[in-house]
Amino acid sequence: MRILHFSPGLTPGGPAQLAADLACALQRTGECSNTVLSPANALVSRVRASGAEHLLCRKPTLFNFWAEMQRLRKHINKTKPDIIQVYSAQAAALTWAACKKLTSPGKPHCIGVLTGFPQTGLLSAFWKKCDTFITTSRHLRKHLLAGLLSNHRKELCLVPYGVNESLCYPEFRHTAPHRAQWVSVHPEAAKRLTLCIPGAISPLHGLEDLQPILTELLRQGIPTHAYIAGDSRKADPHYTEYLKQHFAKANLSEHISWLGARPDMREVMCACDVTLSLNKQASTCDRAILEALSLGCPVVGYDHGIVGEMLAAFLPEGRVAPGDTAAVADTLMQWHTYPPATAEEIPYPYRLTDTANSCLGLYKTILSE
Repeated sequence: MRILHFSPGLTPGGPAQLAADLACALQRTGECSNTVLSPANALVSRVRASGAEHLLCRKPTLFNFWAEMQRLRKHINKTKPDIIQVYSAQAAALTWAACKKLTSPGKPHCIGVLTGFPQTGLLSAFWKKCDTFITTSRHLRKHLLAGLLSNHRKELCLVPYGVNESLCYPEFRHTAPHRAQWVSVHPEAAKRLTLCIPGAISPLHGLEDLQPILTELLRQGIPTHAYIAGDSRKADPHYTEYLKQHFAKANLSEHISWLGARPDMREVMCACDVTLSLNKQASTCDRAILEALSLGCPVVGYDHGIVGEMLAAFLPEGRVAPGDTAAVADTLMQWHTYPPATAEEIPYPYRLTDTANSCLGLYKTILSE
């Protein structure tokens, strides 16, 4: 099988790197050859190191659409893929335009991969031009079936975006030097219940809910410290200032540290006692929480969206009704005394190898029809 992964928005971090991760995992199975078509970025070397091929494209715009469509058509004629997997509405539109004159048996099958709520607008309609669809969470699948892809129930497959188990696994431990450095920079960590809150600093991520949670823990006599691990450079400075004033009014400033973007998030989450997910809106993907759970870190999170789905598989007792800060504080108090037993292995289907194997099964079914 020859698979072309077309991802004009491929970038490192979060769901945007799925095309690269999946191409590498599929290549390692030895059952198909993979080509990634994307702009140049830091993931290209990883793709090539896996044995997959990488071809360059530009991000499509109104002005270069025709040229990029012609470039894609040449790639298709040269590589003759059995399947083209598209990761954006722009990629779906270009693929439809490039392949519309092709006829079977030479016409490749097109699979649309949706990792988040599709943007509205003219291009969103091109998702429907795909032959089959992959969604990465039950929450997103339900949303799509109620809206954009309401007439495509049979073609809409659920394939969760698993974690790279060679990087995140329950036996992972941060090294002694890192642990020593962490304690030297954060001496309070050695004597308190420590909480890690990874993710973007935005109103959707519920950071205001830290205030009643920390207040209740401190009232109960549990010394607690929270580490907010989000890229402050990408956050709205007015919102960040609002949060700091919000915490200051509750006399919590000394109980909160702002870590900013960190390249060592595995070690940070392992160094903390519990990771929190306080998202106000049900999300379709949360790589940080998946990595925390895969590392064997206890997680308390609001029970909706992908976080609720992952907690149900990894640590059901970590689920709390959305917005119920009292229940979060109660769970943390219980875990402070009796730490929960976390997963000893990553459950199906949350490994990247599971994602690759599910896609392989889908490809074989499609090509056998």
